[in-house]
Amino acid sequence: MSFEADEVRGLVKCLYGAIDRQDWSTLEAVVSQRVVIDVGGGAPVGWDEWLGRLQEFFTAFPDGRHELDEVLVDGSHGVSRCRFVGTHTGEFRGIAPTGAAVSISGIHIDRFQGDMLVTHRGQLDMHRLYQQLKGESAV
Repeated sequence: MSFEADEVRGLVKCLYGAIDRQDWSTLEAVVSQRVVIDVGGGAPVGWDEWLGRLQEFFTAFPDGRHELDEVLVDGSHGVSRCRFVGTHTGEFRGIAPTGAAVSISGIHIDRFQGDMLVTHRGQLDMHRLYQQLKGESAV
């Protein structure tokens, strides 16, 4: 199947827009139930576990959003360089709310079949996130 670059860019923006709005029904409509999620070097997970992780993030950072700095397209793949920004107002992995504004870099590789996400690979700078939550300056 052939993909147009603008179509893939639109799917990437739709995907992260739905995540940022916490519009889980739209997200579910654009993500294959057989999606494979590979985030942070852990074992791949499926839709239900990924949704739980996203909800965990937005409980801790309810105003969180992805700022897409660049989206590159290769066939059915959209590669995005972004920042996740938000305010820590809810508990996150045992860390009580700090009120800290956070900004961390990320890279995502998303593959689509038709208009459905079938694989997502991502890396967020979790080390920098924890530094910001602890009030540590960057090295």
